[in-house]
Amino acid sequence: MKMQRRRMILLLSALFIVILIGILVKNHITKDTDFNPMITTSNETIKLDFNTPLTRLDETGTTLEDYKGKILIINFWASWCGPCQKEAPHLKAFYDNMPDNVELLAINITSSEIRKNIEKFIDLYDLKFPIFLDLDKSLEKSFKVLTYPTTFIVDSDGTLKYTIKGPIDENELKKLIANL
Repeated sequence: MKMQRRRMILLLSALFIVILIGILVKNHITKDTDFNPMITTSNETIKLDFNTPLTRLDETGTTLEDYKGKILIINFWASWCGPCQKEAPHLKAFYDNMPDNVELLAINITSSEIRKNIEKFIDLYDLKFPIFLDLDKSLEKSFKVLTYPTTFIVDSDGTLKYTIKGPIDENELKKLIANL
């Protein structure tokens, strides 16, 4: 009886320690994603935090502040994503003829990508717009991206106007931008 009780106490103690370790690991992994690039204001509009960090292809850092005052099209994509491949020529065509007050930013979900595949994708579709890497999935998590591609359109004041889940074409982008 004493042995059974002692084993039960040891088992519960071990379980408790495992749970605590799990909580600590989870908190450590997610601590870098505590920022939220989309802030809900008191009047329920969603505004972009221009202090949101970005990592360029050469792995140097910047923030969305570099694009403040422009209409932003923020597109999350992956080279292995079929709909992203379908969408890429449309993004290129839009970018090649886009108004000066608009900027297209593409964020690759890098944590699951092989770097050479990203570069092949960029070369294949001759993409010239700014492309950023999401090395630790922090942007994907903080923007709450669940499908690829996902595109956010933010007006020049930083207010989120549209969220498009799935591919978008050049004409649809033009229509949405014309409304801003």
